[in-house]
Amino acid sequence: MKHFLNGVEIAPRNLTDIGIVSDFTDNPDELQLNVDKVILPREARTIIESHINSQGVFEGIPYTVETNAGIILEYYVDLTERAVFRSYDIEVKIKKRKGLDNFFDRANGTTFNLMASKGVNFGVFDIPYVIVKDNAVELGISVAISLYIMTKEFIQAAYQTGQLAGQLIQAIVLNINAGGPIVPVNQIVSLSVQFAAQLAYTIAVLVAVKKLAEDLLEIVFPKVRYFKGSKVRTLIEQGCQYLGFNFESNLLDNLSGLTVLPVPLRPKDGSFFDFLQNDLNFAFNYGYPTSQDTTATLGELVKAVEDTFNARTRVLNGTVQIERRDYWQNVTQNGIVPALVLQDDRQDEYTLNTEDAWKRYFITYRVDFTDIHTADDYESTDAEYSTEALSPINSDLITIKGLNEVAIPFAMGRRKDKLNWIENLLKELLDFIDSVVSFFGGNSSTAALIENRIGVLQISSQYFGTTKLLYTVAGKQPANYKDIIKAGALWNNYHYINQIQINDYLVRENVRTRISDADFVNLLNNNFAEVDGVVVEILRIEYIDDKSFAQITYKQPFNYADGTVETLVINE
Repeated sequence: MKHFLNGVEIAPRNLTDIGIVSDFTDNPDELQLNVDKVILPREARTIIESHINSQGVFEGIPYTVETNAGIILEYYVDLTERAVFRSYDIEVKIKKRKGLDNFFDRANGTTFNLMASKGVNFGVFDIPYVIVKDNAVELGISVAISLYIMTKEFIQAAYQTGQLAGQLIQAIVLNINAGGPIVPVNQIVSLSVQFAAQLAYTIAVLVAVKKLAEDLLEIVFPKVRYFKGSKVRTLIEQGCQYLGFNFESNLLDNLSGLTVLPVPLRPKDGSFFDFLQNDLNFAFNYGYPTSQDTTATLGELVKAVEDTFNARTRVLNGTVQIERRDYWQNVTQNGIVPALVLQDDRQDEYTLNTEDAWKRYFITYRVDFTDIHTADDYESTDAEYSTEALSPINSDLITIKGLNEVAIPFAMGRRKDKLNWIENLLKELLDFIDSVVSFFGGNSSTAALIENRIGVLQISSQYFGTTKLLYTVAGKQPANYKDIIKAGALWNNYHYINQIQINDYLVRENVRTRISDADFVNLLNNNFAEVDGVVVEILRIEYIDDKSFAQITYKQPFNYADGTVETLVINE
């Protein structure tokens, strides 16, 4: 194995004992040396000091490892990881270049605000919403009183207009008597004036009723307005490209409507309270997460996707991949033949992954009490499951334990599915007004302003405090959005594979095997491999090509929990 520092071949101390380790468990060091730090001789010290003088300590130094078979692995020296300078050598830590740890180191410190300031386009789009307040009783009483008063006044005015019209017609009809027709001119003139005045009053009442109804509609039921939002896939893809990585995800391709709705922000030109309701025609947010959101950085958003959809992130050859955790198991073509016994006493040895068992599994969205609608649908935002023993002999000796909580860092946006009773009440009034206006030759469609609210996001106030997760098509959530993102759907589609009766394995540690350089690189790309006809998951691999062997820790299916436990649905 050859080592190169900034293109210059160097010889670290204990070169033949240095191997490569890859750990695929949670929060892994994707690829590193099997020593914590590498000690480089004096010639490398000169290269590093020259780099510090020209570039400083906050830019890594390229470090390349070439295996005996000519396979190149790209690293870099991280001088911020407590490099130790001595008289004759230097001790430094190296990291995989464009690897998993490098990606998250940078993604965790990269905000969407920063990327936007650098010209990154997140493809923001409009998300329609309406404000449906929680003081329904008070508003209902106001609407009912207004409906009664306005209807009574208009009926009275219309009745008086009709009476005067009848009297006027009767006066105009010629009275026939023996002396010939008599035309009561004075009466006709008087009735005409009264009729014109009453008709004008009736029309004025009608206009006032229509205007009051429109004002009431705007005060009680503000018109549909728009926030800005972004698709999750676009946010992550653009973030990866900004950091110099490619991005692939079948998971997010299949969740193309997954949308982040950032919290509203105070606009630059004034406070929300400085504007009349009718003036609020701007988006009030930027469409991408900011420092006020639960996923302000690229790393936080990737972590949120991992938690929500039981996913894992891999970085292979500069490409970030996010898939459900068992994705690579189904596409592996690797095969290895390890020695399955201990070399000193020729015994087979393994453990069981009982630490992966859980008593309670809880998936929950955040409840945002600044938007009361997020607390009004418990069955969609929470899902709870329990592992129960089947036919126990001694129930007091059951050892199932542990909590597996999936705390989603978003509130779930609520779709307006139907008109509530207040809206139906007001709609009856508006339908009546529309019909009257049409009768008099006018054009009014105020009732349609209520009907077009169906399908949009509903919130209880202009401001809310927790970033929302939506599933949108053309800006609106379809009627079946809960089947995709509600807590129970997340279990059924992504988390169910974590049941111990599905996820039961035996684990063999530090098993020696001979593999080639090509086999090792293939395992880095996909840590699932076939062993004796069974696909196993490699948890850790340490490879020393100068000694032509590897040590692997892996788990293979072993159905020790089948038929002994079941999963009880508490709520979904």
